[in-house]
Amino acid sequence: MYDKIHSVDFAVPDGMRVYAIGDVHGHLLALERMHEAISLDLIESEYAGQVQIIYMGDYIDRGPDSKGVIDLLVGRLGRKDGIQKTFLQGNHEVAMLEFLREPESSNGLAWLQFGGVETLKSYGLEFEGDLPIPSEYEVASKTLARVLPESHRSFLSALADAIEIGDYLFAHAGVNPKKSLSAQDPYELSFIREPFLSWNKPLAKMVVHGHSIAPEPEILPHRIGIDTGVYQPGGRLSAGVFEGKSVRFLQASPR
Repeated sequence: MYDKIHSVDFAVPDGMRVYAIGDVHGHLLALERMHEAISLDLIESEYAGQVQIIYMGDYIDRGPDSKGVIDLLVGRLGRKDGIQKTFLQGNHEVAMLEFLREPESSNGLAWLQFGGVETLKSYGLEFEGDLPIPSEYEVASKTLARVLPESHRSFLSALADAIEIGDYLFAHAGVNPKKSLSAQDPYELSFIREPFLSWNKPLAKMVVHGHSIAPEPEILPHRIGIDTGVYQPGGRLSAGVFEGKSVRFLQASPR
């Protein structure tokens, strides 16, 4: 699906096209379809410049195949296709790694409540009551650590906090608008909502983010949101396409 072209006052460098893919949440089919849409977009436009794909984080949880998504992304990481790739860290990856380190920490426990159980199941872990009980948390953490492929652990441990390209900053959740961009806290880059979402002034760079769901991609004076709730009923996977001073969107269905 192609949206109209939006003209903005921000730009990526000349000769570059950037695709930023929003929150995948274990929906492997939607991610495969998005890669197909990007390939078709490049072919149909006969684009010959530099291409960069930014994956905005939250690859896991909620959906049916988090392990499959990470498998695909690990494969893309080493693919020699001339496309530069950046993989950002989402709050769900932060929580999963915390569960592996300290399963009874606040983030580790929260992970089980907002999608972690689906990820455990995708790696083959099953529980008698569908959900692990407190006495099973440590065993679940150790079992996940044992079955998690080393390539997956390395991938999750090496995710970037944010990336700046031209007049844009790409971060999973956004930024703290009360701090300079150079002083941002990595935790906030993965978790923040307010005061970022409702900020009503331009920032030093246009911030592209996922994390906070909207029915359609949003373009505001300080931010562009591309999380359109792929795991929700009627939701889709969205990607922003940035070239020169234009922005448009691609979308893919999870079903």
